[in-house]
Amino acid sequence: MDMLIECCKALWNVFAMMAPWLIIGFFIAGIMAVCLPRDFVMRFLGASGGIKSIIRAVVIGVPLPICSCGVIPISTALRNNGASKGATAGFLISTPQTGIDSVLATYALMGPLFAVARPVAAFVTGLVGGCAVHALSDNDSPSCTANQQSNPPTRNLRTILWQGYIRLLGGIVKPLSFGLLISALVAAFVPDDFFASTLAGRDYLAMPIMALIGFPMYICSTAAIPIATAMMMKGLSPGAAFVFLMTGPAINAVSITTIASLIGRRATFAYIAVIFLGAILSGTIVNLLAGNIEAISVKCAACTSLPAFNHIAGIVLAILMVNAYIRVPKMK
Repeated sequence: MDMLIECCKALWNVFAMMAPWLIIGFFIAGIMAVCLPRDFVMRFLGASGGIKSIIRAVVIGVPLPICSCGVIPISTALRNNGASKGATAGFLISTPQTGIDSVLATYALMGPLFAVARPVAAFVTGLVGGCAVHALSDNDSPSCTANQQSNPPTRNLRTILWQGYIRLLGGIVKPLSFGLLISALVAAFVPDDFFASTLAGRDYLAMPIMALIGFPMYICSTAAIPIATAMMMKGLSPGAAFVFLMTGPAINAVSITTIASLIGRRATFAYIAVIFLGAILSGTIVNLLAGNIEAISVKCAACTSLPAFNHIAGIVLAILMVNAYIRVPKMK
């Protein structure tokens, strides 16, 4: 019973931590779905643009302060409006890894090397991942499921809310729920300091394991900074900490279940491989450049509880998800 209670608490904490970003992300996605002309997206980020469309998507994504869950609805809107699978993948990979806010926070807490390395790694992996997905994508037409639904004709707030919180949210509510359950299990049963205390000094194991640990977690690029810094203070190498900085924000159990529906399963495998191998290579380079770099301090500790705002946002998002799940089938 105690384990069940802990799992439920972890599920809610993960959900509440994600909720504000998802609510904001789906609102932005609703605006994009209503106000962004489809022909513009297809011309700027569509399959006909080839590699250029992927470069554009990555350049747009790197500075945006959007987390790995907030980027899902925006990418869904881009994909449904005509963006290619390669451009969508490039945007999905590059955007959550870093942003203007996280670069500044990284510089303040971890120094200039990490602050420069994070956006560079995000750009390179986004470009490589987008190109890999593009090469594996035979059918690059947008999802027909979303396009089959009728759209309200007017461009007002009601239309934006319908697009964001019913059509787009309804399209991913099932995989989103499944991913949340996986994240809760990881958060509940994996001790916070277990890997940092057992992997110090063994980079040949530390980097791949930190990559594997980072994959299922939900953590934004800014929130990952104090955790990575704390791991370094416990003996983890800068390179292994950098691997966590990349994989933690870049992908998680919540996002991976929805990414497959956007770009396909085969392309998703390439997507994951690029992030994993890119993180290992980037971590190796950081170790070569870092020398005796040390984290100076940890300015924020892991919280055992979330503020009331997150819990309120979690309740709102739960209501929106139930509403979207019920209403979307009626729109077909």
